[in-house]
Amino acid sequence: MSTTPSRFTPIVDGYDIQPAGVLILLADEVYGENPSKSPQLKNIIDQFLTAARAGGFKQSDILETLLATGEVSHRVKDMAVAACDAAGPDAIERIFASMRNKD
Repeated sequence: MSTTPSRFTPIVDGYDIQPAGVLILLADEVYGENPSKSPQLKNIIDQFLTAARAGGFKQSDILETLLATGEVSHRVKDMAVAACDAAGPDAIERIFASMRNKD
């Protein structure tokens, strides 16, 4: 049994999505079957990975490559959780604040 926290937890009116889940969803939006051309979305992915690197996450290049190929394996999910953990709550909050401030 994995100790990895759930990335998508059902709540009354939708889902509580953990930062790693947001990162994976953004990657799917940017690199998926019908990729978004939005530079803002790619920028947010870059913010996640930059914050992870700053927090000591050593596999950000590997994670970025796997996200770009559309892989959503247990490995990618675990790496996304580790990246967000390394980034820390303050950096994650700044990233989310920047997302809220975009129209």
